[in-house]
Amino acid sequence: MKQFAKRSISLVTVAMLLIIMCFTNVSAKTTATGYTKASDVDYQYYSTSNASQTYAVSKGIKNWGARDENCVFLSKYATAYYTGNNAFDKLSKLKGESSQTSSPSSALYNALQGLMQVNFTHNYQKTRGLYQYTDCVSNNNSKLVSFYSGTLVNSAWDGGATYNREHCWPDSKCISSGRSEGDSADMMMLRPTAPNENGSRGNKAYGEGSGCFEPADEVKGDCARIVLYGYVRWGNGAKMWGTSGVMENLTTLLKWMQEDPVDTWEMGRNDAVQSITGNRNVFVDYPEYAWLLFGKSVPTNMTTPSGKAKGGVTPGNQGGNTSTNTSTNTSTNTSTNTSTNTSTNTSTNTSTGNTTSNNNSTVTDNGNMGGIDNKPQNSGKPFDPNNIGGQQVQTDGGEEYVLEPWAIIAIIVGAVVLVAGAVVAVVVIKKKKAK
Repeated sequence: MKQFAKRSISLVTVAMLLIIMCFTNVSAKTTATGYTKASDVDYQYYSTSNASQTYAVSKGIKNWGARDENCVFLSKYATAYYTGNNAFDKLSKLKGESSQTSSPSSALYNALQGLMQVNFTHNYQKTRGLYQYTDCVSNNNSKLVSFYSGTLVNSAWDGGATYNREHCWPDSKCISSGRSEGDSADMMMLRPTAPNENGSRGNKAYGEGSGCFEPADEVKGDCARIVLYGYVRWGNGAKMWGTSGVMENLTTLLKWMQEDPVDTWEMGRNDAVQSITGNRNVFVDYPEYAWLLFGKSVPTNMTTPSGKAKGGVTPGNQGGNTSTNTSTNTSTNTSTNTSTNTSTNTSTNTSTGNTTSNNNSTVTDNGNMGGIDNKPQNSGKPFDPNNIGGQQVQTDGGEEYVLEPWAIIAIIVGAVVLVAGAVVAVVVIKKKKAK
């Protein structure tokens, strides 16, 4: 009896341990936000400082979004960022370049770069304490997302055992290898990842070819938008393309951006980083710029936060229009009357996607950094969420805990063992008494 009792107790103990293990190892997943417009978003704010890491954030924004949930709206902070000459309808008319090497000299490239430069007001070299806000999910900053895998891990810094900093634009391929340089410390391009994920990537170029690093499908678009940001923001054109660069080629970059659209988590991170550095990734808010920057029409079947792609966006004032207009006007004036000249000139401009006013505006904007507003929202001042307007509501984050299939099976097995042990114990006790 004593031996059986010990065995029964052991079985019951094992079963209880299995059940406890299942509940303590539940996989933390977040539900979709369900947000379909900017006014749906529930913002949560925080303030923090760290003297040893030399940062201070007076009113930061937590990442309110969810992974893999298509973002179909611009946040109110994004809308306020693109005003005046920085509005999409203005910038999208500027000229890009079809060549990857000549793109950095285009009007559109310089305008986007100027916009992001003038808004970049704070550059913190050490940012580990801020990932709990920028890379959390649904406002719950007790956990953060490991970038490549999407795994939720504890956000408390433990010396790098759980996560470390991944330079999406490898540190060795920045303008300068010195970490004091902004392009190696820009929070927009630094992401928390599990050490094994970081080591697996190394400093390989993103891509699908031999020798490249190919991330999971769910994060390919994120990677493309991040490196495109670095390409424009820091002028890293010489180290962008090829297997020895950061991105395999333009075809892969645009393919990834289209296959993996912007999700609400990316928009939420853009808000969160803006509240720290003052800056945004323009290719998250307007992926359309990726095509226009290289003189390509934007795919009309692509989901973007602004929805501009659905209406069809063609490249701006691309090369060749000036010479075409001059040639047509000269020829027509010589051989035909005034009426014919007017009709032909209008037709030529329309067919090339330009009007006389577009050509004139390009010339008059020449002294305005490619068309950007010299005094955007932040204009050298710290980012202030209160400047946006509208009611700001703070709510609790929406995290739920979901049992994985293996956990459910373990619970069932544990329960069966527990019940069986109890039944056997009762039967043996009754037999013992009967004797």
